[in-house]
Amino acid sequence: MNIIIVGAGKVGSYLTSQLSDEGHNILVIEKNKDVLERLLASNDVMGILGDGRDLDVLEEANVDECDAFIAMTFNDDVNLISSMIAKKKGAKSTIVRLRDPRYIKDDEFMRKTMGVDRLVNPEFSAAKEIQRTLKYTYAVNVENFLDSKVILIELEIDENSKLKNKSLMEVNSEGLLGNTIIVIGEKDDQVVIPNGNHILEVGEKIYVAGPREDIDIFYKKQVDDRKNIKNVLIVGGGAIALYLSRLLLKRNFKVTVLENNKERAMDFSENLPDCDVINADGTDPEILDEVRIENYDAVVALTGIDEENILISLLAKKRGIDKIIAKVNRTQLLKITGILDVDTTVTPKKSASFFVSRLLRSKENSRGESISNLFRLSDDRVEAIDFTVIENSKVTGKKLKDLNVKSNTLIVGISRDSLGGKIEVANGESTIELGDRVMVVTKQKDFKEIDDILE
Repeated sequence: MNIIIVGAGKVGSYLTSQLSDEGHNILVIEKNKDVLERLLASNDVMGILGDGRDLDVLEEANVDECDAFIAMTFNDDVNLISSMIAKKKGAKSTIVRLRDPRYIKDDEFMRKTMGVDRLVNPEFSAAKEIQRTLKYTYAVNVENFLDSKVILIELEIDENSKLKNKSLMEVNSEGLLGNTIIVIGEKDDQVVIPNGNHILEVGEKIYVAGPREDIDIFYKKQVDDRKNIKNVLIVGGGAIALYLSRLLLKRNFKVTVLENNKERAMDFSENLPDCDVINADGTDPEILDEVRIENYDAVVALTGIDEENILISLLAKKRGIDKIIAKVNRTQLLKITGILDVDTTVTPKKSASFFVSRLLRSKENSRGESISNLFRLSDDRVEAIDFTVIENSKVTGKKLKDLNVKSNTLIVGISRDSLGGKIEVANGESTIELGDRVMVVTKQKDFKEIDDILE
């Protein structure tokens, strides 16, 4: 596809790299010369120095020939105006990053009146990701599939786990998984889609998928009577913190926010009067001692600086906090420090990339849009995809055991209207029918429709 991306900041540059690796023809418009040169030096893409709202710049970029126009600057107004012009000039599809809640609260209105095909809000997506993870205290990662009917959680097997040193066949025969399935195993930087002979070891991270109620049962068995999270400390009062606090307060969490900027702290308090907002530097160990950090169930570090978030995480770990979540855009820092292996990190630019990749892959499928959701897991080495089965699919009407499925690919669950909204955890006797929603986990890349799972 011919794609124009406006903005080469954190989100735009990451998206450029990902889409370029997927084989798309990318042209980036960026008004900062140094930023553009750095991007071009590390990616095989084209670039134009200029403003995405400038008609001459858009004409130079041949906007009328682009399949997708993606506006990813930090400024909502720039994104909206540039996409409106691009649409009028003939861009086939527009995807726009919007951060302000005033813009995104009515998605349908924005799309009808502003010429925006799809909206993406990395900060809100990150907040939702954190909120889901806080429900499962000891999960490293939590994702939703099949209209939130299927949950995928990442756990680490510790010395107390009932799963340790057992094969998947043993785990299943003993009923330890219930109506769930282990879809990924990761240890010592090796990732596998496990089969029945796979032995689960202490220190291994596993991804477990299943219907929401069955995941809840499995999770409770794994963590026994360890306490749930009720009291959350958030350091940093930016957009993610605001979205997250609102989500948590609706679910009866007690939320305290530390924000160093006085004006931002006051605005935060006015927006969320039920939230305890303290104007203080959350990176200062003395401040954390004053607020008695050890009394919180979870600490979420959301400042704008990765190093500060890692520092806060270190301090929280030393105070014995059960759950630590940090926003880290430069994920290579984690490999250098090695301090967050059992905790959760959130990277907003990745959330935006997943969303855009899903949209583009569906548009590439000539038989109609078929991807409803997509996540990359285990450092982008595995993809979990939610497909809708469209007409003339080669997988329909056959038992899964009779399908020649590609290696390192696993069909996880099936949602069918005729099942009354219930989820069937896939097995060899399962069949796939027209209109089904199917969750697939794979180490393969660039699946665009369900038939791509076949050899």
